[in-house]
Amino acid sequence: MELISRAMAQQIVDTVKDVCSQNINFIDEKGIIVASTDRDRVGTYHEVGYRVVLEGNTIEVTDDNSFRGTRKGINIPITYNRRIIAVIGISGEVEEVRKYAYLAQKITDILLKERELDALGAQKKNRLNYVIRCLVNREPLADRYLKDTLQENGLTEKSVCRVVVVQLNSRYNPNNLFMIQSAITQTFAQMQAGFYRYNYPNEYILIIEENLLEQKKWALRKLSENYRNVLEIGIGNAATVERCAQSFECAKAALRCATEEDNLVCYDNLDYELLLADTSEEIRSQYRNKVLGTLTDEEKELLQVYFVKEMSLQDTSEALFIHKNSLQYKLNRIAERSGYNPRKFTDAVVLYSALKLLV
Repeated sequence: MELISRAMAQQIVDTVKDVCSQNINFIDEKGIIVASTDRDRVGTYHEVGYRVVLEGNTIEVTDDNSFRGTRKGINIPITYNRRIIAVIGISGEVEEVRKYAYLAQKITDILLKERELDALGAQKKNRLNYVIRCLVNREPLADRYLKDTLQENGLTEKSVCRVVVVQLNSRYNPNNLFMIQSAITQTFAQMQAGFYRYNYPNEYILIIEENLLEQKKWALRKLSENYRNVLEIGIGNAATVERCAQSFECAKAALRCATEEDNLVCYDNLDYELLLADTSEEIRSQYRNKVLGTLTDEEKELLQVYFVKEMSLQDTSEALFIHKNSLQYKLNRIAERSGYNPRKFTDAVVLYSALKLLV
């Protein structure tokens, strides 16, 4: 794998050039200039640079043309894991440019370290993705691999956790995906929860200790409120890490009960809704049309308020700013049109169920 790309080498050269205004060459292990402030020299052989690679020491040149194709200046090795991988040469009076050579060396060291950390971060994220996928899908996973990954994240197989699933709305503009992804990962960071994976194209799966979730749930609530029309959040039941597939399934069930008004749903708070969650879309559609097909949107909205107010005529009329007699008339009209009387308990259950299936 190429440790320093030509683009990175040119970036180093240009950065140091801005500081010292000298000609600078970046030379590879074979003595070939791969980046330079003098673009005509790119691709040419640098004799002193190659000698630095062979000898492993800095070479200072005090006279022009002491070596073929070389001017006076300093040539300093760049090492990585105790191996010389490149040489930086800076032309000029040695005493004047020596400090700039060490500056170039430091810049290169920093860039290499950043690259190394990025690689380690990517490796860790890949491990997390694999482990979480295996856990929630009940796929086989080596015990030692699982234990090591959990330990890195402060967990054990017996840690009591909950699975949180954050799902983006399919109607969300994909051009703004980066913004919402950033908001989700920032929320996880606020929760001090790093044990998560992203499922392309619209889902995040977080495994978090139950106690920590209780302390940091405010961050999830804030996310749900800020992006009410954009995402939904389902929280599964409490389970040990080794059994979090069950919590994942519960989180998905909670998601199916989410609405725009209530887009953060915890499985523990569901009861009647669970019966509706696993009904096929075809059956749901048939049921909705059969029960509500003859009603207007206004009548459906009236029923929504009526059920929120626990079927209280007084409270419903006050919420809708209409007279109690007018409300009774409208409810009677709904009974005539639909065949289900909202003021009769068994019929009200049918209407309530159909309204729940609208979301």
